[in-house]
Amino acid sequence: MLRTIAVVLLATGMSVGFAQAKGHKAVTLAPCQTEAQAAAKCACGPAKKACDKGQWCHAFAGVCSK
Repeated sequence: MLRTIAVVLLATGMSVGFAQAKGHKAVTLAPCQTEAQAAAKCACGPAKKACDKGQWCHAFAGVCSK
């Protein structure tokens, strides 16, 4: 009886986790050019910080600036 309950709880937990994960999609950005103005949204530096269009990527510091 206890084993059956454990299996049911495990199956329920796995299906709920799968349903939540299914709704999320990873967004991958193209890398920014270092010390250059971004032409489109891109990933800056090793931390992959998102820079918006028109911002400058300072990869060494891992920041974007206007």
